[in-house]
Amino acid sequence: MQFFDLSQQFNLSNILVPRKTLDDLKEQHWFLSKVRVEYNCIQEHDILQGQVVLKSNQNIEIELEWQIVDTGHELQVLFKGIEAITVDETLVVVKGAQIIDENNCPISTQLLSLWIDGTLLPLLPHIRQEIKARLNLWDYVEYED
Repeated sequence: MQFFDLSQQFNLSNILVPRKTLDDLKEQHWFLSKVRVEYNCIQEHDILQGQVVLKSNQNIEIELEWQIVDTGHELQVLFKGIEAITVDETLVVVKGAQIIDENNCPISTQLLSLWIDGTLLPLLPHIRQEIKARLNLWDYVEYED
């Protein structure tokens, strides 16, 4: 039998959506679930960007925005708002859980971004190659004859 503290006001989403700490997320197995591409062929600049969905074995999803930068000798995948400076605000979207700190308070986007950069991305060392492998980059590269 489950008991509720009637002295607290409950939000239904807090009951249905699990609350996880960053340490809880670190213990899960993460993999690349989806890659989406946004490419505007009408604009003059050749910036290839999109979103990537990382999913855990406990059905928690983290959506990140990425862009491909041509360094002159390779096409490099950078995550916007984490590794690449963005002009507009970039949101990291988490689905399937509410991320909280040790005081049971929701964490900030900045803290989540630092965790992604310092912990999650190193857990997925081949993420950039996987993103590029799911794209047909030949469609976006121009060669001179």
